[in-house]
Amino acid sequence: MRVYRPVKRRLQLRETWTTREVAKMIGLRDIKVKYKQAALGPLWLLIAPLGMLAAMGIAFSGVTSVNTGDVPYILFALVGLVVWTYIQLSLSIGSQAIVGNSPLVRRSAMPRVALITGTLIGNLPPVTVMLVITLVGTLIGRGVPPQIVLLPLAIVWTVTFTYGLTLLVSGVAARFRDTVAIMPLLIQAGIFITPVGYPLAGAPKNIQTLLTLNPVTGVIEAWRWVVLDIADPNITAIAFSAVATVLTCVAGWFVFSRLEVTFADVV
Repeated sequence: MRVYRPVKRRLQLRETWTTREVAKMIGLRDIKVKYKQAALGPLWLLIAPLGMLAAMGIAFSGVTSVNTGDVPYILFALVGLVVWTYIQLSLSIGSQAIVGNSPLVRRSAMPRVALITGTLIGNLPPVTVMLVITLVGTLIGRGVPPQIVLLPLAIVWTVTFTYGLTLLVSGVAARFRDTVAIMPLLIQAGIFITPVGYPLAGAPKNIQTLLTLNPVTGVIEAWRWVVLDIADPNITAIAFSAVATVLTCVAGWFVFSRLEVTFADVV
């Protein structure tokens, strides 16, 4: 007699790597679907970030006075947008990764973690375009600082934090659909409580503590120091973001792996 018992967890950490080919297929599928039926096609890779940059320039530089020192505002804002856009896209799309692929989840034994990894891969093109524009603008306008060699570490840090956060959000969203509904509100509010278009040092003193406790703040501060050579980055914010990244990845993996065994029953 063979007895089948439900398990609390079956997902293993190595599957994030062993399922890379499946994740790549999902990422390429999302990229093709996103631009295939668009009249402008891949031009949206430029239009969307430039539109966001123009809106931020009007809001933070045109309407209000933002002091970015000797750094041109367009470069200052672009670095923040590179980080924020990747996190924003991953959360908005990743929160629906399990629910939106419910036929695959219910009717196949595909690795569910590949849906999350594929989401992060599918969001790379627009962010890559913005990063290239930023680096070219920095090279022309300011020159490349020595710490630019740390840019790969900054990229790995951003992807790691985003991966852990997306795992957490997508796992909870599969069980509680309210997460999908509230995510656009959180993302819209997040751009104002994250120093994307303004410097952390220029924020009012009573708000700086709140901004410092935002885990995205330290990531952006590190990026601006690496790419733009911003003097005196907020070490407290960077340290807090580093700790928050570890905690987010641990929490994201724990929640996703525990809920993964029930996805087929709830989606």
